[in-house]
Amino acid sequence: MAANGNSASMRPREIYNEMKKDIIGQDLVLKYVSVAIFKHVCGEKYGNIIMIGNSGTGKTSVMKAMEKLYMKNPFFAKHRVVVRMNANSMANEEGTVITGHQLFRTLQERALHILGKESTPEKVQEYIEHSTVCMDEIDKITAYVGGKPNVVGINIQQSLLTLMEGESVVFDTHFLQDGEFKPYQMNIDTSNILFICGGAFEELYNQVYARVFEEGKQDKLTKMVMGEDGKVEFKQIFTLKENLMQEDIFKYGMMPQFLSRFDNSIVLEDLTADDLETIFTEPEESVFNISRRFFKRFNIELNITKKARRLVASEAAKNTRVGARALKDTYGRIIKQFEFDPFEHECVRKLGENQYELTIDEGIVKDALGIK
Repeated sequence: MAANGNSASMRPREIYNEMKKDIIGQDLVLKYVSVAIFKHVCGEKYGNIIMIGNSGTGKTSVMKAMEKLYMKNPFFAKHRVVVRMNANSMANEEGTVITGHQLFRTLQERALHILGKESTPEKVQEYIEHSTVCMDEIDKITAYVGGKPNVVGINIQQSLLTLMEGESVVFDTHFLQDGEFKPYQMNIDTSNILFICGGAFEELYNQVYARVFEEGKQDKLTKMVMGEDGKVEFKQIFTLKENLMQEDIFKYGMMPQFLSRFDNSIVLEDLTADDLETIFTEPEESVFNISRRFFKRFNIELNITKKARRLVASEAAKNTRVGARALKDTYGRIIKQFEFDPFEHECVRKLGENQYELTIDEGIVKDALGIK
């Protein structure tokens, strides 16, 4: 198929299907990101995205999945320069904004790494101009801190705004030519650089919650829910996603001009117990699979029952502000007792010669977590 003269091998649905292999519980966000990537590859403007979500909901994972997609598919060759940066790194210790130079220097280093011996100034510039910039902790550059103007945050927003307006920016750098580093000047066309920004926006939750109550809309938060025990009850359930307005982000401290350069502001879902149960055991680098590899060093096969797995996920789901990171803490409280000397525990069962088994059941989980 053709789009703006470019032959794209992957449409948004195909991009989504590929990224979904690595991301759990954030389907809507992945759909927005898939469209943003498609627009980026086709050369269309305004695909930039801000992701808003609690720690551990998957913002960084989305960024990593995007980079993995670019590296895996040959079609994305000139788009493979992906950098993940902290928004606060756009200013030095004195508070002076160094956005343009810092960003382009980082992009150049990444392009040189990817191109290797094929690096030329022209090729590096092409890769920079089709790069993706993932800016983390974007909520830390607000225009206000503690009710007072945050000059550094304002200046970083304005500096990023300039880069996102699609203008040509001069970048003075050096390249290795004829065995020595020589000055080289690039005129970077920023119109094809994709910006994916993310932040926890922790105070935004309370800010929007207060607004909803001030407007007398709290009755809309009452919903009928079913608990783990199957009982139905009415609860007030507040989600940022269903109540967030653009004005809330302005009030938080993101300038209207800055936000206007983003196609979408997306709120990541708080992970459910179902999501956490999947994250806990299925990915290759899940908390449980890492633990299994640890116990194999003792010739112990580590298993967990279905009820125990569900209980771990349910307990972790109660810590909504830390998302999937709650799994590490919850599971850690269960498994740490076995890591020092597994064989002093009666539940480590011998299977055969130098082969053992440890099964984490519901009783072990309840005892470790103090659940009656």
